[in-house]
Amino acid sequence: MLEVFFPRATMNNHKIYTLLFLVSFLSVCTTSNAEALVEDKTDPQPAHVPIKSKQKKQRLPKSVKKLLKKYHIPEKNISIYIKDINADKPMIELNTRKLRNPASTMKLLTTYAALKVLKPNYKWKTEAWIRGKIHKGVLEGDLILKGYGDPFLVHENYWKFVQGLYDKGLQEITGKVIIDNSYFEVPDTDSGEFDNRPYRTYNAIPSALMYNFQASRFLFRPDTEKKRIDIIPYPWIAEFSYINKVKYSKGRCRKGHYYPKFIKHSNKLEISGSYSSGCGQQYILRVLSKPAEHAFNGFRDFWRNAGGKMGDRMEIGHVKSGDRRFHTYYSDSLGNQIRTINKWSNNVMTRQLLLSLGAKKYGQPGTLEKGRRAILETLADNGVDNKGIIIDNGSGLSRIARITAGQHAQLLERAWRDEFMPEFISSLSLSGLDGTLVNRFRKGDMQGRTHMKTGTLKNSKAIAGYMLNRKGKWLVVVMHHNGAKIGAGRGSNIQNAMLRWAFEQ
Repeated sequence: MLEVFFPRATMNNHKIYTLLFLVSFLSVCTTSNAEALVEDKTDPQPAHVPIKSKQKKQRLPKSVKKLLKKYHIPEKNISIYIKDINADKPMIELNTRKLRNPASTMKLLTTYAALKVLKPNYKWKTEAWIRGKIHKGVLEGDLILKGYGDPFLVHENYWKFVQGLYDKGLQEITGKVIIDNSYFEVPDTDSGEFDNRPYRTYNAIPSALMYNFQASRFLFRPDTEKKRIDIIPYPWIAEFSYINKVKYSKGRCRKGHYYPKFIKHSNKLEISGSYSSGCGQQYILRVLSKPAEHAFNGFRDFWRNAGGKMGDRMEIGHVKSGDRRFHTYYSDSLGNQIRTINKWSNNVMTRQLLLSLGAKKYGQPGTLEKGRRAILETLADNGVDNKGIIIDNGSGLSRIARITAGQHAQLLERAWRDEFMPEFISSLSLSGLDGTLVNRFRKGDMQGRTHMKTGTLKNSKAIAGYMLNRKGKWLVVVMHHNGAKIGAGRGSNIQNAMLRWAFEQ
């Protein structure tokens, strides 16, 4: 095994965080592409009886029927709803009352409810409070960091928050740094419960002070002269001693180089695998610390890099009477944040959004139950049938989430006529141009003509949104596909055939 070097992270300025923030949110929603392709080994059918009603069976286009026959997929596994937004009746309506797992298209419900309850200009706060007195730049007491659920407190933004304290004249903290996550009430949860991958960022558990999606960033840097791979963690996790067993290799950069093994042994972190010099410098994100510890580690590194002094004492607590607010950082607006959520299918941000909804509508702390209720009530208040819908965590990264294609279409039609329609539609991926649709319809007349949210799990493939077809008609499009044989491009091929048909109508 090659001897490799594991240097302590050094941060001389904030420029590196500007370069890194894109990596942060992409990895939250990905395992391979920009959609969380995770295994769902359970039966995709609902656990309760769907709404019973007679529905006329409609003929599918020949191109779609040909693919279903080729892949041996029965029509009963697919729900389709396509309608001219100004027409009285849909063009296609197939199995639209069947409750199915919608995968990440569930995010449409959460983001629509957020626009209605929070409003597009809503911003999240992150606060610093002092317990004690400041004399000549020295805090003789404790500093409390209080979060309010900002979904996008990535490296660069957290640096701005910390730097703001220093810019106000605070130079040294003699007491503890206290982390206040009380705005959300999140039960202890196994982050690996969904797919046995607890270190992957898309499985991160929400928290009120969520720094960089709870993820530590590891810089893999090949040293071609010494034939080794240097690995630098951001932030440094003081409780670990690092064991670097990554092997240096040459040649073409392959997919396998992005999946090193991270194994925790008590107070040791072992990293193994192979990494090619052809990959250059790359960042790999993993969730390795608890939320409060991660927020503290990030604060400590940023603070010391700015020139500030502090000890290593961290405590979990909350703001008390008599504490004084010293500094407040405000996030980007909800209207901008939902573009990241929907275009790139960011699961962790969506879960933060659900908890924020609950806290706003029913009072803090935000809980899962409050967030689910806020979404369902918002749907009902806006004329959308919510019977049988199962929200779960609001992101679609769920085995139990359920909705019908008809209900999804109702939501889209209501959103089209909503005052916040521009914000909602602009959050969806453009075919062939960005987000999770960047590689679909990249050439030809359909490029940029669909505004869609995609969803992918094992045994679940979905797409929902709007299309401007060749004749200038705006269409509502919903497709839910549950069952076997969705992988290997089959599900996407069926969707694409259906979309091409709709484009020509």
